[in-house]
Order: sequence, then structure tokens, then C-alpha cells
Amino acid sequence: MNRLSLAIALFSACAVVPATAFAMQPYLPKSPKTFTRVDVDANGKVTAAELAPRAEKRFERLDADRNGAVSTAELNDALEQALERRRARILADLDTNKDGAITRAELDASVDRLIAAADADHDGGVSLGEAQNYRVAKLRKPVTPSGAQPN
Repeated sequence: MNRLSLAIALFSACAVVPATAFAMQPYLPKSPKTFTRVDVDANGKVTAAELAPRAEKRFERLDADRNGAVSTAELNDALEQALERRRARILADLDTNKDGAITRAELDASVDRLIAAADADHDGGVSLGEAQNYRVAKLRKPVTPSGAQPN
């Protein structure tokens, strides 16, 4: 895998806002932390009654005109806003000289920083376990009001 593919794969894996966060259809929790949060009665199972409030909140966020239906335009608007926030985060992370473009040198430096940050045993590579631990640690970092994570 070349450096560009690796950078894209690692950056995508570490993105803070997954696409499913803006999808309208209900989905089952994927992580133990989310499962525990959804399993309100802590019985080890998620029921429709526990999942419904999350789906309803998502629906309310998407129904901008509050008419009880989410139109294609409302869904497109929400997805475009999410994409714009993601685009801004990518530029903030990779465009280190803030000229509005990402050079190969900036990309290479970003890959090096990412590997160094995730390589817990300092062997020059990142195992699946290290990648998962890095992602969990990154998600736990406090977020500033601008949405960017502090360094």
C-alpha cells in the first residue's frame, strides 16, 4: 500500500463524524460504549423501545421545516453540511501552511505524524490493536468550540 492510500485509509478510519451519524435509518450500535449507552435497562439487549428515541432525535434534526417528513432536500442539506464540516477538518489537519491546498509534502508529514502518534510500541508500524486504541483515544479527546480537536 503506498503512502497516499495509507494516509487516506488511516484518516478515514479516524474521522470523527462517521457518515452513519447523518443517515436517517436506524442502526444498531457497533461499539461496546455505544451499546451500553443505548441499552438503557442494562440487560445486555437493545430493544426497539431503547433504539426508537435515538432514531426519533435524528429524524427531528433532519426535519428542518418541522412538517413531520424529511424531504430529499432536507436530507441533502444535512449531508452537505456534514461534508462541509468534514472538508474543513481535513484541510485543518492536512493543509499545514493554510494555503487552501494539500501538497504531497503536507500529506507525507501527516502520515508520519499519524504513524508516530498511533505506534504505541515505537516499532515503526501500527498494528490493528494500536490503530483501534489510537482511534478510541482520539475520540475521547475534548473538542474545542470550533470543532477541531486540540493537539
